[in-house]
Amino acid sequence: PAALNASTFPARLWRLVNSPRVRSVRWDSRAQGLLIDRALFERELLSPGGAAGAGGDGEAAAGDAFKAKNFGSFVRQLNLYGFHKLPAGAAEALPGSAGPLLHFWSPNFRRDRPDLLVRIKRLTRANRERLAAGLEVRSRQPSRFQQ
Repeated sequence: PAALNASTFPARLWRLVNSPRVRSVRWDSRAQGLLIDRALFERELLSPGGAAGAGGDGEAAAGDAFKAKNFGSFVRQLNLYGFHKLPAGAAEALPGSAGPLLHFWSPNFRRDRPDLLVRIKRLTRANRERLAAGLEVRSRQPSRFQQ
């Protein structure tokens, strides 16, 4: 969507989950949540030279895209943007998955509704106060370096 800053966490996550090159993060069967294979995610996206690293199509590894150095930092970003972890039994298996899957959900992160991404805001203290007061939370405009 035109109103979405392409450098935001939600936009980068959207590109990651829709990338055919990334196997560790997929949509759930209802296309309303994320399934993450932690072991594969760490190997594929967080290790140096991971499979989704800077490739010919310009995609960046999650470590670059999310400024994450470890899986905990990535999960912290999910939480800051309002994603909720669903119970372990809610996750189905990914083909070739090596271990347990983590299932995260946000009401505004859906495969068929990219227009909802503009509603995902970082939950800072100021944003929480604005939401509690019934006020609109706006995203920062991209800096001149990001444009």
